[in-house]
Amino acid sequence: MYKALRSQFLLWMGAAISIAEIVTGTLIAPLGLAKGTLAIIVGHLIGCFLFLLPAGYIGAVQHQTAIQSTESTFGKQGVWGFSLINALQLLGWTAVMIVNAAQAMNSVSRRLFGFQSTWVMSAIVAVLIIIWLLLDTKLLFRINNFVVGLLFLGALLMLFEIFKAPVASHQVATGGMTFGGAVELNVTMALSWLPLIGDYTRTTKRPLQIALTSALGYFVGSLFMFMTGLLIVTRTGMTDIASLLTASGLGLVALFIVIFSTVTTTFMDAYSAATNIDNLFHSKKTNFIGVGVTIVGLLIALVVSMTFYQNFLYFIGSVFTPLYAIVFVTFFITKQSLPKLWNLGLWLIGVWGYYALQQVASPLGTTFLLLIGMAILVVASHWLVKLIKN
Repeated sequence: MYKALRSQFLLWMGAAISIAEIVTGTLIAPLGLAKGTLAIIVGHLIGCFLFLLPAGYIGAVQHQTAIQSTESTFGKQGVWGFSLINALQLLGWTAVMIVNAAQAMNSVSRRLFGFQSTWVMSAIVAVLIIIWLLLDTKLLFRINNFVVGLLFLGALLMLFEIFKAPVASHQVATGGMTFGGAVELNVTMALSWLPLIGDYTRTTKRPLQIALTSALGYFVGSLFMFMTGLLIVTRTGMTDIASLLTASGLGLVALFIVIFSTVTTTFMDAYSAATNIDNLFHSKKTNFIGVGVTIVGLLIALVVSMTFYQNFLYFIGSVFTPLYAIVFVTFFITKQSLPKLWNLGLWLIGVWGYYALQQVASPLGTTFLLLIGMAILVVASHWLVKLIKN
């Protein structure tokens, strides 16, 4: 059991060690180091332990993927629809990760070798993701655990270089980021893994231990990455991690971190997207579908602008927060589902409510407010349905 827990912890820590997490951490810099750190901690506590933990636990108890676990509340048609939405968001994540990696690789390669090509760098990442997808499961976990260990050491070295670099003489510009907005960015990054976690906990015989280990692995890795991004900006004034590392003489370390952190994260996106597509068509060729997802993600990465990144994160929050709030309340509190169409109506209200609540200045972010609001709505709806029946 210890080996299984260790592999699960490293799997999810590896998922969190990525350029995307560092980039999102840099967006919080306008709050300053003290407030930014607090926002990161609060956001990760909400995202990991109010969402990832219960989703992983339900998947483990029911031996279902996170999306399949919505069947009891939304029916087979709901599973089909949410599988499609989830496959699309995971395809989007595959493209986002390839874009982030290619940009950072170009920055390092230009300084080290005087060469840059978005096509070449994107293709290198895509090929490595495909290799990861096609590896035998046991071999994959061994290689992945080894690479994650190296990535963590590289990340520590990266942090050392940040503290060694001269402190920026100018202050980071303030404004444009509220505390609640910063918390929300942390939460939505964790939420992007919400429909995936059940894919990796469903086969266990110890639901709580595996779910908790998964959430802790992501919490540790993601917290570290967000803090790295925050420290880069607040301490050095730089927003480009590759520039910092290549300037310090650690260009090859930077290249390794960029490439393999993207691979260990994105293969999970591609595999889970394939799992969701398999839910729809029952082909039983998940790994090969994952290869197709990676290729399509590569094509999207080459043609779509990254200016939509923050809106993409908010879209994830708007779809999956109300969805899993209904699932969680039904599983843990009411123990009985409302009629499927009623739940669908509540979900649509929740999607609208997410964007409406963004106008409310809450220090705990939009997602937490919506979770509480949806919980109240679901419980009140159960009371109302019972009243109507009687």
